[in-house]
Amino acid sequence: MTTQNQNDDSVEGDDSAVALAALYAAERTEVQNILGHALSLLSVLMAYSTFIGVAWATRAATIPHYLIPFIPVPILLAIAWHSQLNSRVWAHNQVIFILEQRLLDRVPSIKNPTRLWIGHTSGRLVVEVPILLKERRFAMAAASIITYGGVAAIVLALSIASIVVPIAINRDWQGLASVMAVVYAVVLFLLIASYKSTFGINIEKMDEWAKSAHDSFSHQFKTTHGYEEWS
Repeated sequence: MTTQNQNDDSVEGDDSAVALAALYAAERTEVQNILGHALSLLSVLMAYSTFIGVAWATRAATIPHYLIPFIPVPILLAIAWHSQLNSRVWAHNQVIFILEQRLLDRVPSIKNPTRLWIGHTSGRLVVEVPILLKERRFAMAAASIITYGGVAAIVLALSIASIVVPIAINRDWQGLASVMAVVYAVVLFLLIASYKSTFGINIEKMDEWAKSAHDSFSHQFKTTHGYEEWS
């Protein structure tokens, strides 16, 4: 299902093209802003991880033992925030895809298969691991796996080390470390579930969620010219 304004028929063709272009530009700008925040977040995560790694390797004696089980907390918070940003990007990409198709409808000279990859789809063809593996573009797939797998490895390594060191090496604050081990296991499970849910976002899912939100929170989701459904 798709939402539609009741006064759509009154919109002239030229105005509609301008409106589509304006909406498209706004969506692209929003996605770029979100991606900028995500990259900044990852930069902070890498800087923190590097600092902890160097301090642990060279000045381990200066790190209070009771703080060791809490070392992964900032990283997990950063990953959780990145998950939210990732979900926003996927949601906006559904809008961008619709707008791109409507704009391409106005340019009949662009035919398939070129039309298939114009816009945000072109990026997916060169970075998404499932697509790259199926198309046997293993070098590109390796770069994507190293990028995301490297971050995951850092998170797991620090999480495991923060639990193992107090229990097996320092042999103090073992109870706290055990509690935090359970906490981290639950948090990592939820984060994995969050990322997995993000990959399931599509146009149909966004329609379903928007309709449900409109029905449940109509005072927050108001349309200027009313609301109706069409298939």
